Amino acid sequence: MCGIVGYCGNQEALKILLQGLQALEYRGYDSAGISLKSTHRIETLKTKGKVIDLITLITESNIDTKARMGIGHTRWATHGIPSSENAHPHFTDNVSVVHNGIIENYRELEVFLNQRGLKRKTQTDTEIIALLIDFFLKDKTFEEAFKETVKLLKGSFAIASISKDENFIMAAKHESPLVIGLSDNQIFIASDVSAMIEYTNEFIFLEDGDTAKISAKGITIWDKDGQKVKREPITINWSKQTAQKSGYKHFMLKEIAEEDESVRNTIQSRISENGKILLDDEISIDKGFIKNIDRITIVACGTSFYAGLTAKPILEKYTGVKVDVEIGSEFRYYNYIYSKNNLFIAISQSGETADTKEPLRMAKEKGIKTLSIVNVKESAIARMADSCIYTLAGPEISVASTKAFVSQLAVLYMLAFYVGQIKGKQIEKKAKMLLSIPKLIKTTFNNTVEAAKKLAEEYHRYKNFLYLGRGLCYPLALEGALKLKEISYIHAEGYPAGEMKHGPIALIDENTPTVVVAHSKEPLYSKSLSNCEEIKSRDGKIILISDKQADIVDETIKMPEVDYELLPFIYVVPLQLFAYYMALFLGYDIDQPRNLAKSVTVE
Repeated sequence: MCGIVGYCGNQEALKILLQGLQALEYRGYDSAGISLKSTHRIETLKTKGKVIDLITLITESNIDTKARMGIGHTRWATHGIPSSENAHPHFTDNVSVVHNGIIENYRELEVFLNQRGLKRKTQTDTEIIALLIDFFLKDKTFEEAFKETVKLLKGSFAIASISKDENFIMAAKHESPLVIGLSDNQIFIASDVSAMIEYTNEFIFLEDGDTAKISAKGITIWDKDGQKVKREPITINWSKQTAQKSGYKHFMLKEIAEEDESVRNTIQSRISENGKILLDDEISIDKGFIKNIDRITIVACGTSFYAGLTAKPILEKYTGVKVDVEIGSEFRYYNYIYSKNNLFIAISQSGETADTKEPLRMAKEKGIKTLSIVNVKESAIARMADSCIYTLAGPEISVASTKAFVSQLAVLYMLAFYVGQIKGKQIEKKAKMLLSIPKLIKTTFNNTVEAAKKLAEEYHRYKNFLYLGRGLCYPLALEGALKLKEISYIHAEGYPAGEMKHGPIALIDENTPTVVVAHSKEPLYSKSLSNCEEIKSRDGKIILISDKQADIVDETIKMPEVDYELLPFIYVVPLQLFAYYMALFLGYDIDQPRNLAKSVTVE
């Protein structure tokens, strides 16, 4: 998730672009850059680091500060390490481009360009866009070349581009946000309204497939079929902080709402249309070793640990080997016995978690092959492991992790299918089903958000909760209980439903509600309903999260139908929403709960 900003108008573009980038920095902050259009030339400055580092670079430069048109970008790295070279804008002698998203078919397009003598100088997929536009400029106008380029792109993208010979910005949107801001004699474009809210409250939200031509004189928009369309502007009266949250009250709710986009970013360039897993470029571990793996050891903390626990049965099924999932803070202090061909996996959103980093270091000292699953590029754990698969979830601002969980799950599922693929197993059908998950996550959010809010309003005064699940639903019960504890400060215990009679049943009464997570196709669904009967006979209240109604429970959050093995991606959504609204009704600081930090870098 990166931040794009562009400007055409009667003011100096530099100040507006920099203010816009600072407002968008929550979307990405590993590098930043701008391109300004002067008379028949484009000047570009970019650097690794934050927008303040870019401002320092500009202060020391001779860039034309009087330019009236330009584009800017603040980056959250997906393709290529954070560096000045990989920072946006990407440019040729004729054009400059900024991009948010992932170009799935950039490898095929690179072959096309290489055959014509054009080669990338950076590690990014975005440079391909600039090279394609430049190539088509040989016999087309800038507008035509841009449109021709967009036709070739597959994936998710929001793009803005300028030419040295034209006084307009070309833009395109597909599955990544892009908004146009309107004001007298000036037009803005950005990833979200926060970059423009100081200058206007009139916005046009581009739709998927739209292409736009933007100048100080006005806007032309074409839809996915190439037909000119008129998009009606919308008036939004938000503060800058509200705009950064896209109108949501808290970052946590915004990030839950973004989970479909996060999973899409995680999987879309790594699963082919025919169901092949494309991880060869990211996993440098020898395929011979992968084929002969005899054990997988996952080490993580908190929500990342629960992601590993959720994926454990999927990994065991498709890899055919034993999987251990260990808590980092415990694992580092006992003598773990590794097998001959053991793969060690460290999971961390930040890539800096001390209790995960130390076991990784210890594993490497013993000569164990290591792999990390990390969100933050070039973090310590990412650099330390033999190979790293980035989740590409985008910045997660709220302390309570949400979208990182589903993106970590997506990587673990792909890894399971990848190892199975190398071992000759038929994984294509299930891998293709994974491609449908982003849409299902969005549907689940839309269908359950009000139900979760209503239940939280009814239950937020209770002081204790029990969360139960079986099979794949058990780790979700743990994660649901953790979320409730983290942000609402309510005591909650997650348990395997079958363990209820071995102790937790003593807690059941009319003051201790139970959240039961169950899927009608799970092997032990009938036993989960039996647990509900036992709770009900002790006057306990039951909230059921399931695809099937049950008369015995008090409340049900009805879930969409989904393949049993893929249920964790959507069943976690109402658990997160319920915790969020519980904290909201209690009046707590949701994004920065007490005693917690986003990245735990000390023991």
